[in-house]
This record gives sequence, structure tokens and C-alpha cells, in this order.
Amino acid sequence: MPVRRAVLASAALLAATALTPIAEAQGIKTVRYLNQETDPTVVAIQRGWVEDFIAENPGIDVILEGAPAGVINQRIATYVQAGAPLDVVHADGGSAARAAAAGLLEPLDDVVEALGGRDAFLPGRLLVYGDHVYSINQAGTSPQLHYRKDLFEQAGLEPPTNWEELLHAAQTLHSDEVAGIALPGGENRATTIYSGVFLWQNCGDFFDPDLNVTLDNERTAEALRFYADLLEYTPPDSVSWAFNEPIESFWSGRSAMVAYWHGLDLTFRQNPALVENIGVVPMPEGRMRVTEQGGRYVSVFNSSQSIDESKKWVQYIFTPENATTLTETTPMLYPPATDAGIEMLRASEAPAIQAYGDILFNVTYPTAEFAYNQIFNGGGIDPENCTIRDTGVINPYVSVVWNSNLYARAVQQVAFQDRDPAEAAAEAHAAIAQQVEVAKSEMQN
Repeated sequence: MPVRRAVLASAALLAATALTPIAEAQGIKTVRYLNQETDPTVVAIQRGWVEDFIAENPGIDVILEGAPAGVINQRIATYVQAGAPLDVVHADGGSAARAAAAGLLEPLDDVVEALGGRDAFLPGRLLVYGDHVYSINQAGTSPQLHYRKDLFEQAGLEPPTNWEELLHAAQTLHSDEVAGIALPGGENRATTIYSGVFLWQNCGDFFDPDLNVTLDNERTAEALRFYADLLEYTPPDSVSWAFNEPIESFWSGRSAMVAYWHGLDLTFRQNPALVENIGVVPMPEGRMRVTEQGGRYVSVFNSSQSIDESKKWVQYIFTPENATTLTETTPMLYPPATDAGIEMLRASEAPAIQAYGDILFNVTYPTAEFAYNQIFNGGGIDPENCTIRDTGVINPYVSVVWNSNLYARAVQQVAFQDRDPAEAAAEAHAAIAQQVEVAKSEMQN
């Protein structure tokens, strides 16, 4: 960063941590929890955790520091560049993977053991690098297909289970008043992630296990074509849509279907009466069944001056009791990380849990069985057998795909510019591969 910005950033961080020496002089160890949660309801849960944690652990103070998802990576980088200590960070999986590969994180093996060991955690919830756990997933969400029950019943349709049925439902339900489906089509990260799920379902992937880009092939072209076909039955302004617009279109009644992560959570808050009219099924499969595993990961940086206290905080927020409190607020965004948490949630009488019925336990949570984490399992789609394979490869270059928008550009070219899918796939392959090589060079230096 420019010198002036670096100086200002350093000054700001020094000011932010100025109270730490005073606290330590009083015998108090401080844990700063830098997290990307800005939802007031969830922040209130976190504040409750802090109060209870401090009461149970005299001599430890916890400071909540919020940074929106689009800002938190910059905040982490600023801390690192300024040489300021980081304690506990709640960020995306890509950031956690890069930090682990760079040797910036403290192992959390003892925390995991205290919570029951690795076998007590649900699939894909632990970032393991070099046989050590470095981060724990606190929002292991996967997109599912949400649909309007009334519209499906009127049209005599069953919920789609495969690509052919999905496209047929979108075509059948599409009208001037209601779009068949809501999907992002803008040149942005959302379109890359959504259309990437269809790439995987066609037994394709962005990378192979050696982290070479693998987009210049027929599987990619077919996936681009199918996503473009679906976009024909989205609202006209989907050409610029990102994450928020599809779910807003769905709960406002403008669309009959939407693929989304925590759609019921948002609908329950905006218009709870709609929940009874919403069905949720796994993402319809193509050549294989696979969906994306997203999430927010909690890590302890080894630059922390309060490592033991930071680990104690991480263990505290992942106990089944505290995890259940968070899940009851947003059941689809924050599923429990452990089997014990799932079992505790089954007995919950929280309004959202009751409103969703069996959707959580029969549809949403079981998606972990076929969820693909491309960051922690690089090249995990086996194109020959159409299965998810366990490569154990940490892929720090997924962010290149997400942030470059080059694959989303290929989607737009096929959907809105009538570009040949094979040509668009080859062009995206070359451009992304070039940027990955630059990223590899920067990491080596």
C-alpha cells in the first residue's frame, strides 16, 4: 500500500490496541474478535457471549470488532502489514487457507479435542493443513433450491431433481408477472459461485489437484450453456444481479424459484407468513450431485499476545450450547459444527426452528454429505468418475477466480452476447491461468 496509507493504517491500529497494555498491567488479558458479522440480531448474540465469557473467565476481556465481508480481508491485510497483533478472526475460507499456508495461524488441535475430537465435527467443518487444524467453520452453508409451493401445484409440477426438470419448471412457470427462476447474471463473484456449482454438477472444475486451471473443455462449455439457458427465465435486470437481488426477487413474489444459502432465514424475517408456502429441496443434479460449501471460518493468529485466552474463546463459542443459541437465530446460515450441536438443536423450541419443520434436518443439514469445499479440497471433482474425491490440497488460488470475475464474464458472453460456449470457456481458462501464475509468483516472493 502507499506509504501515507500504511502510516495511517498503522496509527489507527495502534490506537485500536492502545488499551491492551493498560489491561495487561491490571492483570487482564485481552482477546480481540475481528469478525464479519454485521447482522444486529447475531451481533446481540455475540455480545451476550462476551458478557457470559467474561463472567466465567475473570482476567480475560473480549473486544468485538466488526468488519463487513467485503472489508474484512483488507482489515486483516492492514493488521499484518502494520505488524499489529491479531487474535481471533472470523473470515471466509479463502482467507483462512491463505493464512494457514503462509504460517500465520496457530493450530487449534487442542480446541478441537476439547470439543470431542475431529470425529465429533460434521464433514468439511475443519481446515486441516499439514495434519493440523487451523480453522473451524462457523457457517457451513450450502445453496438449496427454494420454490413457491402454490405455483408448482397450480402448474402440476413436482420439485425438480435434475437439470432437465429444473429447466422445464423454469420454462413452465415463467410469465410476464413471475419469472421462472431467480439467479445472478452480473459480472461479479455471485455469478461465478452460482454458475460454478453447475460446472461441478457437470463433473467439471476450475482446478485439478495440481492446481492447474481446467476450464478449456466440453464440460465447462456445457455448464456455461445450461446456466445461460436458465438465465432466459430470470427477470430482465438479472444481467446485473449479485447476491442480494435473487432472494429479494423471490420473497417479493417476482420469481417462482431461487437457489440460495439461507433463504428461509431472510424470508422468515421479512415476511414469516411466506415460509409455509416455500418448499426447499437439494440443488437439482446434473451428471453428479454436488453443491458448494460456503462458510465463515474462525482462526487464531500466531501473532496474538493472548493465544491461550484466544483459544479459550474459540472453544467457548463452539460449545453445543452456544452454537445452538446462534443457530436458533439463523438456522440455515449458522448450522452447528458438531453432531452434539445438531442433537441439541432437535429439541429446540425456537420460532424459526419450529417454522421450518423438517426442512433443516431432512434437506438443509444433510447437504454436507455432498458439499464441495474447493478451498480445502482443491481439484476435488473427479471428472472420470463424477465423484467428489478427497485430495487434501489447500487451494489458495480460488480467490483469483472469485475476484477476477473472468468466469462470470464468460457466463455473460454466452447468456447475453450469444458467444459460443467453447470459445468463452477457452478464453476464461487462459485469462484465469495467467492471473493464477501471477498469484503463484507473488506468493513465492
